[in-house]
Amino acid sequence: MDSYEKKSFKGLHVLVVNANLIDQRLISHLLLQWDVLADVTANGRDALEMVSTDIYDLVLMGLMMPELDGYETTRAIRAMGGNYFGHLPVYALSCNPDNARLTECGFTGSLSGLPLFKEELQELLLQFMTVHS
Repeated sequence: MDSYEKKSFKGLHVLVVNANLIDQRLISHLLLQWDVLADVTANGRDALEMVSTDIYDLVLMGLMMPELDGYETTRAIRAMGGNYFGHLPVYALSCNPDNARLTECGFTGSLSGLPLFKEELQELLLQFMTVHS
């Protein structure tokens, strides 16, 4: 077990938006293992409703989803206005991100797929806790 696995990120509230059920389960399992409260949805329309009714510390956003993809969903979050929606960290979940498009849509950054995902996610949560504690 590495040092990050021993770390608790208790108190963080994360929204996972991803249409892939296997990815949803993997991410949820990792977050639960680290004491992170996670809500999960499979589409952008639900994600917009969720961020407008609950407070999240960050969002992990899949890009390819039914109804409203991750690009459109992130644009819509930023368009909601206000400090919260303008600064809510939104990270794309993508193995091959188009960084220019992600920036244009308002993403904070991106996390790649497996096998690096676990380490990247741990590092992101650690940075978030350090900055916001």
